[in-house]
Amino acid sequence: MIKITLESRRDAAALHTFLTERLPKEIAVSVTDETFIVELPSGLSGTFKEALTDALTDFIIEKHESRWMDDILCKTFYYQDEAERASILGIARAIFDGLKPELPKVDSLLPRRDFVRAVIDDLLSGPSSFSLQSLTTFRLNDYFECLTNCLEIAIDEYKLQQEYAAFIDKLRRIVKSYRPLRETIYAIDCEPFRLYDEHLRPIDNLQTIRSFYPLLRQWGIDAEPSLLLTLIGLAPLKVYVFTERPDDEMMRTLQNVFEERVQFFALEQAKKIDL
Repeated sequence: MIKITLESRRDAAALHTFLTERLPKEIAVSVTDETFIVELPSGLSGTFKEALTDALTDFIIEKHESRWMDDILCKTFYYQDEAERASILGIARAIFDGLKPELPKVDSLLPRRDFVRAVIDDLLSGPSSFSLQSLTTFRLNDYFECLTNCLEIAIDEYKLQQEYAAFIDKLRRIVKSYRPLRETIYAIDCEPFRLYDEHLRPIDNLQTIRSFYPLLRQWGIDAEPSLLLTLIGLAPLKVYVFTERPDDEMMRTLQNVFEERVQFFALEQAKKIDL
């Protein structure tokens, strides 16, 4: 017999519902107050043990992990704003779901499910009685360390996203505050990039346009000349960009800054209008 004491009868009932849907019918489960009881037909071994270990592991991760990570954000990293914590938790869940492999240090994270499963497997080596509270306090240290490491990565990514959002907002305000030097710009994404006005005439002397880069420094932006910053200097009402990399980071930034002003086309389409 296995007895698991949870924090409330409600939690015990939730575990009962969760395991009933996942365990073989030969395993009898019941709830008495805050205690969840598992009765086995012929001892806990083989298939029954595997099924119960996997089910309890899934229950802990699916039902408790988000709350535990939220507690870590509050108590370890001192994030008190609920919206900020929700954003960071969203990034952390994406990391665990394998959706953020490009982030630094993600590949160093150990599989946290293995930590939980190893502890459960050890506890179920024979008839046992334990509480979820004791499990989290004394047995899941490696698991919580993994959660903390993941949250550190998520926090770094969240801060970068906030900095990027502030940068984009500043560039938008620059564009909106300047009188357009051109109504329409056709931009050819090549090396070096080429710009044409609404009459398809080349725009030359790009570096002298509006003495733009000193102005950028007044806004707190110190950057090298680029297609993005030159277009911001021209502040056109419409931008048609011909490129083979519409999903590139710079192109996404162009989209975020100019919003509905910008449209992207395949590079080969520039030839159709003699550019």
